Amino acid sequence: MAFHAPFEIDIIDALSGQLLAALDTLTLAPLDVAHIAQVESQQGIYVLYKQGITVYVGKADNLRSRLGDHLKKLTGRRNVVLSELAFKCLYVHKNWTALAPEASLIVHYKSLNVGLCAWNGTGFGPHDPGRDRETTNKHPEGFDSLHPIIDDLPCTWVAPRVWNARELLLSLKDNLPYLLRFQVEGHYRNGHADYNNVDVSVPTAAMPAKALLGLIASALPDWQATAFVSHMILYREFRTYSFGVVL
Repeated sequence: MAFHAPFEIDIIDALSGQLLAALDTLTLAPLDVAHIAQVESQQGIYVLYKQGITVYVGKADNLRSRLGDHLKKLTGRRNVVLSELAFKCLYVHKNWTALAPEASLIVHYKSLNVGLCAWNGTGFGPHDPGRDRETTNKHPEGFDSLHPIIDDLPCTWVAPRVWNARELLLSLKDNLPYLLRFQVEGHYRNGHADYNNVDVSVPTAAMPAKALLGLIASALPDWQATAFVSHMILYREFRTYSFGVVL
């Protein structure tokens, strides 16, 4: 019998097992403003549920902020019933979050049922996919295809008056619950010379988002506004997108 041997410990497997056990001790909380406000602004991992079924696992440097971002995003999507959504979260030290424990949790849940974590890797995450997603005409899938943006969302914060085009774009970007990306020079708040000194007349209150973006585009020769299932854009271009609608 050997009296010496190498030993290795699977830290990630051990960590995910303990995280799963800790999550099992928690109750589901509604994904709403009141419950998110009780979450501390610490880093950790979280799980989102729809009708009690695991749909997304993620990690965040600021759990309260990330959960708030998810709630805001979901308010701007079709086919979403907010009362069906819930969450759990755990505060996890940065030494452990660096090991990407959420990835092992996703693997675990999918091993139980391939249909779990359906929103992971399908467009629900917090990051802008960038211009490549649009210019390659990639077919929308997953979360975005099932829950397209409410492109006619009433913009109740936009008063009927004459707006500077850049200020109106920034107002839309800051307040819409989904991504609006527009061509800029430098930092996005600096805008672009083509529209920084252009005025746009907003005729009525609470106009739909796509109508407001269309107003801006109509005031800018050689510019085009396009709506996708996941977001809207405004660029100096005339382009046909397979999965975008020109406004």
